[in-house]
Amino acid sequence: MSGIEKDLEELSRLAVTLGASRARPVPADFIVVDERVQLKCRFPPCPFYGRNRMCPPFTPTAEEFRKYLAKYRHALIVQLDVPLTEDVKRRIHGDSRLEELFSDREFSRTLMREGRQAWRLLNQVISGVERESFKRGYRFAVGFAAGSCPLCDECDVTAPCKHPFEARSSMEAVGIDVHGTLNKVGLGVEWGARGTVTLTGLILID
Repeated sequence: MSGIEKDLEELSRLAVTLGASRARPVPADFIVVDERVQLKCRFPPCPFYGRNRMCPPFTPTAEEFRKYLAKYRHALIVQLDVPLTEDVKRRIHGDSRLEELFSDREFSRTLMREGRQAWRLLNQVISGVERESFKRGYRFAVGFAAGSCPLCDECDVTAPCKHPFEARSSMEAVGIDVHGTLNKVGLGVEWGARGTVTLTGLILID
């Protein structure tokens, strides 16, 4: 086993130790980038577009990111399975329309509370593995989490980031087609899964 293979195996185990459900090393050129992913940040308009430093238009464009990605050889995909509570499962799989669910303040607060804990955990896993990669000599290691950055209740895009060592953009924010990438590496996520939500992050290592 080569040095990088051993490191990737140990970094995968570290990700699980930190709280991930699974982690898998993959060649960096398996990562799928598509400009249409960033288009979906704008249409329909995401409420975090232009309101979070880790989201477009503050992130590299897909075209720019594709050039960065071409310089990497290795990547680690990290996944976190988040069980849904019985109340959340009952509500989202019921007959209510999406806008009706999110107009229910109590339901929205429940989702935000539970979701933020999961998103923060993924951020911690990604930044932890990235930090260990750097310590091992992979000075260009960089991580990407999922969704908008959850570290602050509200992001002030006019001020410096309050959590520069933990805040990470999502894979989608730089144009990565997460669904296409997961299918390519054999980690496809079932759409509309009834019991869990799977969050996916990525660390590029070189």
